[in-house]
Amino acid sequence: MSHMRETELEPVVKSFLCARIHNADQYKEGRPVIEWAALYGGFYTSVIELADRYNGKFVKCLNSGVMCVFRHPGDAVQTAIDLQEYLQERRRYPAHGLSCGVGIATGESCALYGSDGKRIDYLGIACDMARLLCEQARGHAILLHHPDPLVAQEFPIQSVAGEMAERSFAEYLQEMPPFRMNGVSLPVKRFAIHWQANPGEYITSSPIEPPRGQPEEEPAQGRTYFGKVSAFKKERGFGFIQYYSDNHEYQEIYFHMTYVIHQAPVFENDHVQFVIKPGKEGRPQACSVLVLGCRLQGRIESCLEDGSGFVTIRDQDARPLRFFVLPQEVQYEGMQLDDLVEFTAGSGSESEGLIALQVVRQGDVGSSVVDVAEQLVVGAIEHAVVTVYFPEKGYGFAKCKRNSVYIHVSELVDPEHVPGPGDHIEFEVYPGRNETYRANNVRLIKKKGLDL
Repeated sequence: MSHMRETELEPVVKSFLCARIHNADQYKEGRPVIEWAALYGGFYTSVIELADRYNGKFVKCLNSGVMCVFRHPGDAVQTAIDLQEYLQERRRYPAHGLSCGVGIATGESCALYGSDGKRIDYLGIACDMARLLCEQARGHAILLHHPDPLVAQEFPIQSVAGEMAERSFAEYLQEMPPFRMNGVSLPVKRFAIHWQANPGEYITSSPIEPPRGQPEEEPAQGRTYFGKVSAFKKERGFGFIQYYSDNHEYQEIYFHMTYVIHQAPVFENDHVQFVIKPGKEGRPQACSVLVLGCRLQGRIESCLEDGSGFVTIRDQDARPLRFFVLPQEVQYEGMQLDDLVEFTAGSGSESEGLIALQVVRQGDVGSSVVDVAEQLVVGAIEHAVVTVYFPEKGYGFAKCKRNSVYIHVSELVDPEHVPGPGDHIEFEVYPGRNETYRANNVRLIKKKGLDL
């Protein structure tokens, strides 16, 4: 496709790159504005410097993101790959720290100029498409639209992982389902660019963000919710989960034992993760109910260079669920691909997804011992992983040596830093109700890898 000379109102063919911080909302929550400004400033500088390396120009700032323009789409793609690899080097673990989604689209646009003759913006379908793809891209993902057939000569893609594997041009690309866009008559093609060592290094199982904007009356099917088992009739195999709904109210939803993943034991007050689907007569019910803190069995799907990895299980619909494994949670030597393991189910933030804790090889001596709670010493300083926290109610729970520890907002050393699922905390052990434990003087252990 030829690129026309740019004039003030004459349409020109350009490639637009939009990059945004995927987990911006999670990072901004409970932090001072100046801390977020410093992070975004570092991200902005990184994008501009890399774009300039490939003859790209800054266009404008977006919500948690940046837009740049390029004459050639291959330059935009290489900028996106270099940006992702740059950020990956600064993450301690692939599923932690700053994550970035990128959208790239090529097409006609018009340049707008101010009275001083300087370009102030671009308008056109290509700009809108790049923005939309960026919003759809989950952390670490690069989504591309190009109107013409993709030719290797126009996209000299290079990545560290690709060079090591001698990856061909076709192996970098995965065609995603087309989508319709206002103002475009035909469905828009989009591709995911696999710059990583393997596709499993996306934060989630897909590079595409699920569509938003579902009506509040009907919860979005497939969206993940967190809640607490408010009632459970063991002899009849059903119960109810209390959760915070889309209309910002506490509601209860029915669930049946057949929809509990791996048929894990369920008790009242257990914290669970679930999705909502229509049941009998179209009434909503909780499905794919994952009991947080329960022991599960799965298979190691991938092992990463830093000692971390992913373990996979199947829900009752045979769909895969992936848990990120931190190196310090692997309690045996030499984790390998396809190992059968037992682990404790934990939940991280929206960007981190599910986390596997206390991972042991299935059948190893001591694997059954991990499932038994160790007694905590009152007054001792311990570390724990937050399984669930309700900021609107000011309380939550964490796991420490298989014990469920109660957290209350009044015990946070810094109330501005609210803990979230997957966060590591340090606390003083204090007796709770009914022979349980409570966390006093709770300090959030800051995660590394967020500085640019």
